[in-house]
Amino acid sequence: MLGRLLNRVREARTALVDQVRAEREEKEIDFQLTEVALGRLPADRLDALVGRLTRRVESAPPDPARAKMQLVTALMLRYRLSGSARDLERLSAESWELLVLLPEGDPGHLVAVGHRVSALCLRYEGGGGDLAHLEEAISLGRPLLDGEWPHPLLRVLVAQGVASALVSRFKEVGRREDLTDGVRLLREVCDEVPAEFPDRAQFLAALGIALLFEYEMSEDGGHLEEAVRRCREAARVVERGSTERPAAFSHLAIVLSHAGRRADGDEGLLTEAVEASREAVRSLTAGHSARGDILNHHVATMMSAGELLARVDYLDEARATSDTLMAVLPREHRSRGEFLTNRATAARMRYDLTGDADDAEVAVAAWREVTGTDGVTSWARLDTAQKWAMFEAERNAWTSALEAYRIAVHTLPLLAHRGLDRSDQELHLARRAWIGLAADAAACALNTGDPALAVELLERGRGVVWAQSLAAASAVEPAEVTLPYLREHWAVDGDAVLINFSRWRSDALVVSAAGVRVVPLPGIVFGEALDTLFSHLGPLLGEVEAEREQRNAHARDLLEWAWEMIAEPVMTALGHAPGADDEALPRIWWCPTSVLSLVPLHAAGHHGVGSEPGDTVMDRVVSSYTPTLHLLTTAEPARVPHTEPARLLVVTMPETEGHPDLGLSEKERLVELFPGERHTCLDRVDAMGARVRDELRGHRYVHFGCHGKQDLADPSRGGLVLHDGVLTVAQLAGEAHSGDLAFLAACETANGGLVNMDEAISLTAALRFAGWRDVIGSLWTANDVGIAEAAKAVFAAVAERADPTTDEVARALHSATRELRDLAASEAAVTLWAPFVHMGR
Repeated sequence: MLGRLLNRVREARTALVDQVRAEREEKEIDFQLTEVALGRLPADRLDALVGRLTRRVESAPPDPARAKMQLVTALMLRYRLSGSARDLERLSAESWELLVLLPEGDPGHLVAVGHRVSALCLRYEGGGGDLAHLEEAISLGRPLLDGEWPHPLLRVLVAQGVASALVSRFKEVGRREDLTDGVRLLREVCDEVPAEFPDRAQFLAALGIALLFEYEMSEDGGHLEEAVRRCREAARVVERGSTERPAAFSHLAIVLSHAGRRADGDEGLLTEAVEASREAVRSLTAGHSARGDILNHHVATMMSAGELLARVDYLDEARATSDTLMAVLPREHRSRGEFLTNRATAARMRYDLTGDADDAEVAVAAWREVTGTDGVTSWARLDTAQKWAMFEAERNAWTSALEAYRIAVHTLPLLAHRGLDRSDQELHLARRAWIGLAADAAACALNTGDPALAVELLERGRGVVWAQSLAAASAVEPAEVTLPYLREHWAVDGDAVLINFSRWRSDALVVSAAGVRVVPLPGIVFGEALDTLFSHLGPLLGEVEAEREQRNAHARDLLEWAWEMIAEPVMTALGHAPGADDEALPRIWWCPTSVLSLVPLHAAGHHGVGSEPGDTVMDRVVSSYTPTLHLLTTAEPARVPHTEPARLLVVTMPETEGHPDLGLSEKERLVELFPGERHTCLDRVDAMGARVRDELRGHRYVHFGCHGKQDLADPSRGGLVLHDGVLTVAQLAGEAHSGDLAFLAACETANGGLVNMDEAISLTAALRFAGWRDVIGSLWTANDVGIAEAAKAVFAAVAERADPTTDEVARALHSATRELRDLAASEAAVTLWAPFVHMGR
């Protein structure tokens, strides 16, 4: 009895000793992990610690979750120091096992989530850029951020991981919402974390770079100013010898370089950037996991300062650093494409200052390799290809430039991929450097003697958002629109004239079932033409305040310029002479590019008193427009012939501020043409967005007698002003219809705005792409009298016909426009008739 009691005492004492020893060991391990993290113990102690923790986990400890958590922490610290792929793989596996050990509801679950989120972000950055890792990190951590946390700092750590994942996903996918949310969370992290927290510098630097992305997307200088402030703070608080010091100073150099460029080459900011970047390089250790990134950032900083300050020595330093980097960089390195991009840019800048042909060869070789490197984002590939193309085109190296342009144009659909919503697609396509990309590519193809390729590039590089939308709606990939395809499927009786307006050259490409014919437009000098166009278009689009007489004078001068520079050479080349009978005039389809899409080419000519008879487009052809040549092919769905006259939907609105009442007088005239049950009127309070969209499906004709509202900076937000708001381009873009005729009696309904001009983001195009056969709109602010007369003439021509053709609609608008022109009291009344355009085939 006494022996058994003594044995129990011994067992209890042994258990207590073991428990005390285990707790002491755990505290010692926690202490060592903290000391390593704070930089107070040598990093080589981690190897022994990881080995010790591994054995401990494998020995079935009393608290396996705590032992696993310590191991995960040690692996994370060691990976950040070593950059070892083996540590990264193991960290990913162990963090997952830890999450399994601590399921939801366990007190340690949130800690496990924080470790897992951090591990997934590191796995994405160092493991080849698998988007699935970011998706898991965001879906795991984001829902928990609004819940209760046992310690505020734990939420901060999870929020930082989620924010990093969101910013990385933005860089990968391009979804603007991710960047906005990531910046918001990083601000919270930086504002909440204690000043003495060891990773504070890392968090501040990450926020600074995210704000730089915000600045690049919005061009809001406030984001850049905050980025500089946050990165300066990061550099100020990071300790010497810290593993985060190189990144903190490198990020500071990056944002200072952008600030210096924005400030027109501010020498103080650029010099500060150079010194920060050099400090980042000096702080590097041989085995630092971010060594490649820091050296690459140094190349970028030195080349930017070298270009803006014309310092060849800075560019020499950039090239020498790049040579060192490329010599030791594995070809499969995840950031090789980025490193090559900076190498190319530095060489190009040095070439600009010295003219050294070797620099040109280095730049082109690096750009070419980037565009063929796996893992390079669509954004980076497109940006690289365009830089290469521009560089070679400026040197008249047209073959090399064309190679680059083809890559750029074929990358555009990937940039605006279907995983993005429409606003993000348009935002990415609106980047200023890419405006006119397709036109420049086509001009380059013409300089190599390949007009068929020029047509193909123009078709592929324009209307990208519409092509994506149509493909998504039909679940069928669109056909490759090449010249042979167009010739085989051409569905109109006449020529389409692509007006290619480029910095390299300008031409009219006349496309038909017979092929393509090039009509050079040598009178157009790109820079001078832009100045002329915007000086006239500003008052016409409301960008510049002008009286009616001034607006008409600008319109008249613009039409004369368009005749002399574009229309007259085309009319002459095609042999279209003046004709008296509208029914005998040939049809033509205009397809202008870039800013010319805002010019009424159908009205080009000398219309004033004393002008030569027939010196106008209107006296020689009947004009229509098409946003892409694809819409003139048999790919458009066939329509069932109608046997009964069409029903008309009339939408009118009362007077709104600053505008007269356009709708009522038009409505009375149209109701007479479509009496009884042949019309439906939605007037004032009945003109609600949902009701209008629903009624559109049951009417073959629609007339909108309301005001148009175009947003020149964001055209998808433009639309028709109804009782409950604006029926926008974006809303109509998602509809599918088979209507015959839509008359948009409102201002600027055919105007796609001043961004994404080659995307045809207008109400007229939206209805055309949505399936309406014929759409009539206005390029500028429309004249009330002109609208009423044109609408009455067009609908009178089709009212009693069971199935009027698109040719009859086009000729009806043409006749009405000519009559308005001829009845105008003076040559000043150009805006009475010139803005109306017909889109259809």
